[in-house]
Amino acid sequence: MAVYAIGSIGGNFRALRTLLDQIGFDPASDRIWLAGNLAGDGEQTLEVLRFVKSLGKSAVSVLGDRDLQLLSAAAGYGEPVAGFEPVLAAPDRDELLKWLRQRGLIHHDAKLNYTLVHAGIPAEWSFSQAITFAYEVESVLSQSQYQAFLENHRQDQSRWHAKLRGWKRLNFIANACTRMKYCNDAGKLDFSARGPAAAQSPELMPWYRLPDRQAGQLRIVFADDAGFQDQDCSGVYPLPAVCAQIAVRLAEG
Repeated sequence: MAVYAIGSIGGNFRALRTLLDQIGFDPASDRIWLAGNLAGDGEQTLEVLRFVKSLGKSAVSVLGDRDLQLLSAAAGYGEPVAGFEPVLAAPDRDELLKWLRQRGLIHHDAKLNYTLVHAGIPAEWSFSQAITFAYEVESVLSQSQYQAFLENHRQDQSRWHAKLRGWKRLNFIANACTRMKYCNDAGKLDFSARGPAAAQSPELMPWYRLPDRQAGQLRIVFADDAGFQDQDCSGVYPLPAVCAQIAVRLAEG
């Protein structure tokens, strides 16, 4: 069995199928890890959701920020996105959105010793904390109170501390796992920073370069939506978007 990891899909079903054909993906024997953002501006978000859902256990996908945006739009709280309209009008929309809500924020495979997340894991979190905190959001999204979370989901907390409670706590957890790219040397996240590391102000660094990360022993696979262009990424595996036609093989067949 071969295991491949792929970055953000962004609603680009054609690019996903082309890449799977290139690597000879066989759902009967292989597995794919998808680093979130199945949804996006692409016109084929509906096809992506249906296809990945149909793969069952042959595909593992974590939630990205665009997936949460789609869920918010479906609940009536988000801005309209053209690529989301076919999903919202589809006869199987409720089934697809429920399936999407049940995706995790973090996936860890102890046997392979890889951890999958869309954006990253804050430096203050140990591995056990990351799994526990992610579950707080996952349990809310997968149950009946998910609409309240989506209604209150904002970028209102940029620094973690253990006393966070309520929506601020859940928002930080969700945003860290799905939006985190750059931070300062104190760990404060900057959600507005975009583009390669060399283009950022001196006080900012990619999240994985913060010294003494508590989960530094993990091999973290994540979607490189910032385009870090970082040449020394020991212990982390940035994945370019699917349109780059690159898949990382995590295990041999």
